[in-house]
Amino acid sequence: MHSRVMTLRIRPATRADADAIAALHLASYRAAYEGLLPTEVFDGLRAEDRRRRWHVSMNDPQRRTLIAQAGDGAPAVIGFAEVGPSRDDDAEARTGELMALHVMQSRWRQGSGRALHDTAVATLATLGFQVATLWVLTGNSRARAFYEAMGWNDDGTAREHLAWGIQVPEVRYRTVHPGHQVQESPHSRGGARGPGMTA
Repeated sequence: MHSRVMTLRIRPATRADADAIAALHLASYRAAYEGLLPTEVFDGLRAEDRRRRWHVSMNDPQRRTLIAQAGDGAPAVIGFAEVGPSRDDDAEARTGELMALHVMQSRWRQGSGRALHDTAVATLATLGFQVATLWVLTGNSRARAFYEAMGWNDDGTAREHLAWGIQVPEVRYRTVHPGHQVQESPHSRGGARGPGMTA
């Protein structure tokens, strides 16, 4: 599956992309969550931990990872999204999850987040999921506004998620029939920095 916004190309990730995704994931954490998480969290982030996480994830047959690259031939990964079955204990059958959505800071508000989002939810629909959820930091107002603009709704569920030794408050968003609400718009701009903490 491929999508294009401006000069953007989106494709399924392969194991060879794991290190590039890990590097972007680490940089995105620092850019997106500054001011939302304690400084010691960022001090504890390690590139090797991110690489290990993605090499494990890429071997999970239930998950799908998409990467965005500039369509001008540059090989650099400028964004990624990860989807799969919901990990929530209360998830009903055919509930999928948008587990991660990150775009490098220099590409924020240029359509990359929107394109990745649309391809990710379309992928969930193709996999047969009828409902999708995502988790986002309670205080991440920019990301929450993005998802609401994309048609997601706060379903009233909150949690304290343990990440890097601290309790992080998150809220859950939900959409029904993922992929069906996607509308092509040349004027759309996306800059989401990740549902949940995807630790």
